[in-house]
This record gives sequence, structure tokens and C-alpha cells, in this order.
Amino acid sequence: MYKKLLVPYDNSESSRHALENAIDLANGIADARITVLNVVEWHDYNAETFKIAARMSGVVGDSLDMNAISEIGSEAEAHEMERIRADIADIVGDMDNVDIAIVNGSPHDTIVAYASDMDYDCIVMGHRGMGLIRGMLGSVAFSVLNKANRPVLVVK
Repeated sequence: MYKKLLVPYDNSESSRHALENAIDLANGIADARITVLNVVEWHDYNAETFKIAARMSGVVGDSLDMNAISEIGSEAEAHEMERIRADIADIVGDMDNVDIAIVNGSPHDTIVAYASDMDYDCIVMGHRGMGLIRGMLGSVAFSVLNKANRPVLVVK
């Protein structure tokens, strides 16, 4: 029995089907929680490469305003959170056991690390997402299936 389910979500039909299946799995299980995980690859504005490029282009002087950079990241995350909430509203309805998490990183490794770090019982994911396709499974699904140290349900 899975009480803590992680659903990687990229707004593809496959990820929507995965979320529907996760809801079915959690249905009737007391204290079951579902986390919809969106992995984004935002630019790291703290990276030295960005700082050097910004200075060279004349966008900023010798020092970056870290508060402004943090604010930009927070606004982007809030916008993305609202977009996902709107995207999945028709699937989750008024369920209060569904959370949304947004993490910056490469989907292949971030999904596996997040599931492990947060101790999820099962990863429920679509077989193909919005990215490039590698064989029968999407490259992200294939990678997660091979790297995860917990059950992975791949939904078609």
C-alpha cells in the first residue's frame, strides 16, 4: 500500500494520466498524500558565468542585487505554481491531499533524488513527457525507472 506518492508533472497527456492513476491508488487510503512535482531548468542567476556575462554586457555593475535576483526566482516559482494548479484543477478537484512542488534541476536526476530525499513510497509517472522520446519509454521515464531505489509505476 502506497501512502506517499510522487507524480512528476510536465503538463503532457502522459503526466495527466499518471496523476489520475495516483489519485486512484490513493483513493480510500487514510492519510495518503500525492505530490505533483514539476522539475524546471531555470537559469542559476548565482552562477559565476551569469555574473560575468551580466557585467560584460553592461546589465549590472560589479555587484549583483541578490535580493532582486531572489525576488525574480520567487515570482517565477509562484507563476509556475499557479499554472500547474490551474492545469490539474480538473483532475484533482477539491482534494486536499495533493501538494505541488517545484524544483530546479535536470528531470532525470532530480525526480530520483527528490523521491529518495523526501522518502516517497512510489513514483507514478507518464511513459512519455513533453521532451524527446527514446524508444518505447521517454528518456526521463527510462532513466528514473533505472535509477530509482523505490517502486516506479509507469503509466501509459
